[in-house]
Amino acid sequence: MILVLNATGNILSWVITIYCWVIFISAILHIARADPYSQLMDILNRLTYPAYSLVKRIVKTEFNGLDFAPFILILLLQFINLTLVRFLIEIQ
Repeated sequence: MILVLNATGNILSWVITIYCWVIFISAILHIARADPYSQLMDILNRLTYPAYSLVKRIVKTEFNGLDFAPFILILLLQFINLTLVRFLIEIQ
């Protein structure tokens, strides 16, 4: 059972890390004003829009024309990664 929890924790940690990178890349490309009709931007928008809309429903994320939803989402995911997932990994 402990081995299963450790493996689950490791997999969740990897998934959270990869999703944080997806959010970061999406935010950078939006700032750089990449072509919004490209296939890459379409994929990134489909991956990040549901999470952004959830954060935007809970917290006001736009200040002076800047959207802080990616930053808030990465902070939330890192908090989950450092607390809950690490708890699963370190169970002995």
